[in-house]
Amino acid sequence: MAKKILVLPGDGVGPEVISAAVSVLKCATDDVDFTYGDIGLTAYDKTENYLPAETIDLATDSNAIIAGVIIDRPKDIAYRNPLRVLKKQLNMYAIVRKFFPLCETLGTPGIDLILMTGNPDSLMNVIEKENLDGVTIERYMSKNSCKKLFKKTMEVAEIKQRKTITCAHRTSLFPVSDGMFTDLFYKEFAASEFLMNDLEIDAAASELSMNPEMLDVIVSTDLYGISLAGVAAGMVGGSYLTPMGSIGDSTGLFEPMYGPKLEMAEKGFVNPTSAILSSAMALDQIGRPLDAENVRKAVREVYSKGKVTPDVGGTSTTNEFTNFIIDVLKRNK
Repeated sequence: MAKKILVLPGDGVGPEVISAAVSVLKCATDDVDFTYGDIGLTAYDKTENYLPAETIDLATDSNAIIAGVIIDRPKDIAYRNPLRVLKKQLNMYAIVRKFFPLCETLGTPGIDLILMTGNPDSLMNVIEKENLDGVTIERYMSKNSCKKLFKKTMEVAEIKQRKTITCAHRTSLFPVSDGMFTDLFYKEFAASEFLMNDLEIDAAASELSMNPEMLDVIVSTDLYGISLAGVAAGMVGGSYLTPMGSIGDSTGLFEPMYGPKLEMAEKGFVNPTSAILSSAMALDQIGRPLDAENVRKAVREVYSKGKVTPDVGGTSTTNEFTNFIIDVLKRNK
């Protein structure tokens, strides 16, 4: 039976990069049914709802979701980020980001990293309270959410045949909360065959930038993980090149790492690499790892030939770059 992937194009450059990703997937596999839904400002313009009930129903009935970026509305008091709401409703408690060089001339040699963080809406609850002379921040983390993150990290590491798991934390500043996180890390991985270590977040960032080949998998809270993600993205050439997914026990939502980039929308030169590689992770999610790897190999081949978009030194348009990848996939079938 064909697997179902829900496509949520989103706003800004979302429709362009997601269209490119879907075109690549359709060439890579014949055994997927694609359905489409609305989310974000695009959905609000049609239904006056950023996350329509129809989209939630489609998401619940799908094996994986490919989502574009959305435009946040911070000045709207009633607004809630619809992607975050959807992830929480579908219990996607872990976020996985992958960082690897796409060609020898781009990025830092030696980096091949999986970064696992907890979905902040599931792993912890942060409340900010204004006082007369400042702001009080309260942070809550549940043991159960931490354990689920570590279990999923172990599953991903086993599938990808990784050897070392590093826990990044800030126990020196938060001895109780981060101390709990680190203690649970060692307890949950105690019976595994992985090599385990832990690093304070500043030491982890330093090790990543100086000796990236020493790091296989890093697991952390989103509070620190987002900073490590920025460092690692720069080391592979930028966030336009890095895939990201939010995953739970039975489904996942995969999206580009960058924002809506309104200034680039409909200009024809936005780089869809992050969306395409994220969609390859969706193929992994639905049990099509060979098709997923074929997509990654095709992307690497196009990068090695320099047929890329202007942000990474090429002259290709979004469509040209996408078609180059499709041509490689067709040739290798």
